[in-house]
Amino acid sequence: MSAAEIERLETISLQYARGDLMDDYLIDREVELIRQSCRSFDNAIEVGCGNGYSTQNFRPLFRHYEVLEGSAKNIGLMQARVAVDFPYHNALLEDFKSERKYDNVLFMNVLEHVDDPIGCLKILETLLRDEGLLFISAPNCMSLNRRAGYRMGLLKSYDTLAPKDHALGHRRLYTVDMMREHCEMAGLKVIAMKGVYLKPLSETQMIALGLDAVKAFYSLGEDVPEYCANLFAVATRAHY
Repeated sequence: MSAAEIERLETISLQYARGDLMDDYLIDREVELIRQSCRSFDNAIEVGCGNGYSTQNFRPLFRHYEVLEGSAKNIGLMQARVAVDFPYHNALLEDFKSERKYDNVLFMNVLEHVDDPIGCLKILETLLRDEGLLFISAPNCMSLNRRAGYRMGLLKSYDTLAPKDHALGHRRLYTVDMMREHCEMAGLKVIAMKGVYLKPLSETQMIALGLDAVKAFYSLGEDVPEYCANLFAVATRAHY
C-alpha cells in the first residue's frame, strides 16, 4: 500500500465519522437507482465504504457481498454500523488481488477521490464478469447550483473545488462527457447515465426549504444529469 495515500484516507475518515444528512440522502437515492438497474442480485463488491452508511443500505440488495476499503478507520466505522456477515478487505484498490469476478461492482462516490481515476477504472473492469455491471457516482461540476455560483462570481470556474470538496479529499469533479471518456479509456462502455439531486441553490438554502423538499429534489432531474449535483453511471466491459 502507498503509505501517503493510506495516511490521506485516514485523515479524511474524520469527516465521514461526523456524518452528513445530505450525503445519506444521496446514498438513499443511489440504492433505488442500483435496484432498478441490476441484472443480477447474486453478488457485489463495494469499493470504498465511507462511514458504513452505504454498506448498511447496499448490503440487503445482494445475496453475497464484499467490501474493499483502504482506510482502517472507515472499516471500524462500518463495523460499528453494520452486522459484518461478509468478507471485507482493508486494502487500496491498486493493491487488491482477486481471482473472483463479480456481477456488480459498486464504486459510489469514490472516483473523485482517487489519484489515478482511469487506472482504477481499468482495475475495476478486470473484476467484472462479462455480463457484470459497474456502478459509478461522482459530483458534477456543471450542476445547476455550480452554474449559478459561477454566474454570480462565487466560483472562478465550474470545476473549482468548494471547501466541502477539500474537506472530503476530492481531487476532481466530473462532467457527463468526462465520465464517459474516462470509462472508455479504461475499456468500459457506459450504458446508462442519470443525475441525482437537481440542486438549484446552495446546501444551506436547500435545507431551509425543509427536508421533504430536499428529498424531492434528490429524485428530480434523473433524465438531465448535466444539471444535477451528482452523476450516476452504469458501465459494462466494452467488449461485452
